[in-house]
Amino acid sequence: MMVDAKAVAAAAALSVAWFLAGCVTTPQAPDDVSMKTDLRKPTQPSINARVLSDASVLDYSIATSIDPAAERFTRLESRYTLKLSDAEEHLRIGDTVSTAGQWGSTVRYGGLQFGTRTTPREDVLYSERLAASGMAVLPTAADALFASISDGDSVLSRQSLSLSGAPKFNEQNTVSFVAKDSFGLSEALNVPLVAPTRLVDSGCSDFALGVGKVREDYAFTSNEYGPVFANTTVACSAPLGFTIEGHGEYLANQVAALGLGLARRLGTLGTASVAFASSETEIGSGWLARVGFEHRSSLLNFAVRTRVQSREFREVANVWVEDPIMRRNLASVGLNVGEGATIALAYAEQTTWERERADILSLNQKMSFGRGSILVTAGHSFADDVGSSFFLSYKRPFGTPARRATFDTQDLELIEVAVGRRQLSEGG
Repeated sequence: MMVDAKAVAAAAALSVAWFLAGCVTTPQAPDDVSMKTDLRKPTQPSINARVLSDASVLDYSIATSIDPAAERFTRLESRYTLKLSDAEEHLRIGDTVSTAGQWGSTVRYGGLQFGTRTTPREDVLYSERLAASGMAVLPTAADALFASISDGDSVLSRQSLSLSGAPKFNEQNTVSFVAKDSFGLSEALNVPLVAPTRLVDSGCSDFALGVGKVREDYAFTSNEYGPVFANTTVACSAPLGFTIEGHGEYLANQVAALGLGLARRLGTLGTASVAFASSETEIGSGWLARVGFEHRSSLLNFAVRTRVQSREFREVANVWVEDPIMRRNLASVGLNVGEGATIALAYAEQTTWERERADILSLNQKMSFGRGSILVTAGHSFADDVGSSFFLSYKRPFGTPARRATFDTQDLELIEVAVGRRQLSEGG
């Protein structure tokens, strides 16, 4: 009689999880059970079940379909997370997302993860709902921004993902996207164009270690995994107020990359950072250099980041890219000009080794108007086949004004009207 290897692996992982749970003091209160359903697309709803205790969480989520040609049930994620005593460390068994430092890739994988940093970097577009074909690499805001003006090869196109509408920037240096998968599911995502630099005050309290197998065809199939994957990110405090960070990632028989970063807060001026990395693949060894600076205050938010790399440099997210990035520059400025009035300006430039260049410039202005607000968005791409766009939107609460000084605006429905025009270089 043949034994299913996947079933044996799942049973072993569950046994380890229950064994570790037994090492933790039993909570006084009974476990909480929660269930969340998503019916925004009735033909393919998703369900998430969660069992919580004081020190552990068991998650299991599935997507269902009423299409007779598709699978009825598809497992999305299943994992067990254990918080170790009173410390900040977490141990996760099952499906999770890798971490990245000042550089590096973020991917879905199944295996073990241990550390205090168990969430993706802030500029990563993370969604539990959207399906991704091939290796489940999570794109960054910059990846999505350049993909929005190109029909060529990108992290999104390789996973059958697309963007709906033009990206929108705000005064907090964040950009909003509406991502869509091949099933027609869409989700609005709001992330910073330039991720804030993480600083460590003492010790090596910011770290993550992970090993397993990369997830493939996420939300298309239930149990498809690829090559062995490992990554680590460790950040430690150093003398003179510096934070030193090491990051490495490995994909079996494809790529190994390792790098070092340094960051320091420069008083009220802001935070400066620099990072260097090298990689090794079958095409040879390569290098990457990255420099950044950011300033954040109640009146002004400013961030700039530049990276250059050799033709041979690769990381897990772009190991098979034929025309790699040579240079990428990102800059964003957000300004509060008065009560209810803000201005946001963003610029992004990317050049590949085949000398394909893309430049994007965006200007957003928001102002209060009565009980609502007006948002003006203007964007321009210097690519020959893209052109410019202009949008004007008005948003206001729909309902009776609140009598109290404080209230929860989420209790009010919103009405939004938007008009705009997109001018293509070809005259469309």
